[in-house]
Amino acid sequence: EHRMPDNGLRLTLVYYINTGWDPDARYDGGGMDIFLTDPNEAPSSASAARQAKRLRIAPHSDTLAIFLSERTAHQVIDTRGKDKVFCLTMWCFDQDVMLQFLPKICEIRQSMWQSRYQEEDSGSDLD
Repeated sequence: EHRMPDNGLRLTLVYYINTGWDPDARYDGGGMDIFLTDPNEAPSSASAARQAKRLRIAPHSDTLAIFLSERTAHQVIDTRGKDKVFCLTMWCFDQDVMLQFLPKICEIRQSMWQSRYQEEDSGSDLD
């Protein structure tokens, strides 16, 4: 099994700018769920994170959410209907780690393809 390498993402900031958003009028989604996992370590998997309690952040105007990206699982809530929800998102990366990410992905893909071709070659022997 191949785990995704560290992509260097360290901090996420999401700023909601919806002056007309009114949950009393109609809720058409939007916002974000933060999964309340242990903040001292990254969740073991996405499915494990989704089992945790969650905090819903509504897309109110002038709402800012800041969290440690590598340790905080989150999910954007889809919008429904014709109303639009807007936010400004900023991601902060560790540049040295980020520069190593693509070569590591390429190495994993190459390893996966080599394994797949070796399996196909060993299965094609008709002794």
